[in-house]
Amino acid sequence: MASPGKSQRSTLDLFRGLRNARIMIFHPKDENRDTLVQQLQRIGCQALTMWPPLAELPENTDIVFFLLNAEASAKKKPAWLGPSSPIPLIGIVEYENPTTLDTATSLGSHGILVSPIHASGILATLILAIHHFQEIKTLTKRNQRLEQKLQAANQISAAQAILVRTRNISITEAYKVMREQAMLKRTTIEEIARAIIHADGILSS
Repeated sequence: MASPGKSQRSTLDLFRGLRNARIMIFHPKDENRDTLVQQLQRIGCQALTMWPPLAELPENTDIVFFLLNAEASAKKKPAWLGPSSPIPLIGIVEYENPTTLDTATSLGSHGILVSPIHASGILATLILAIHHFQEIKTLTKRNQRLEQKLQAANQISAAQAILVRTRNISITEAYKVMREQAMLKRTTIEEIARAIIHADGILSS
């Protein structure tokens, strides 16, 4: 397993990445929004504001701040809002209670700012939200790879069973046949396994 330093970006790298980041803020104009915009600009971000929220994010948006209560009560949520969001989401809440936090989690928030917003907490929230988002993304990709490997192993086992049944050979011999065919056809054993399963399905039907 790779060490944390190799698999994750350092806090300094995350901070540097914030410079010139395009941040979309969905929040009514008030002191909270002004404080957020001013602090983001001090950090070096490009802060864009809009209210009400857009159904689609502007091109090249890197991070979104959104007033959570307004979005949580909407009948139809924007496509960008949810656990599968392609960018970090930071919810802005007026009340810090279990119900609000549960809503934030269900909407896929990677970070939370509590109103009234103070400049001193914005950078920390940004860094942690980006870190959280990247960890989830890494774990999701790892799970997808594991699922693909498991599916391939199951297909190989199924193809071996077919060869054992149709050719009256052993499991070991069946795997050897598949490996030789893969080398001959310059493909993978997984592809050979899928072809065997497909052909058996056609013959069986």
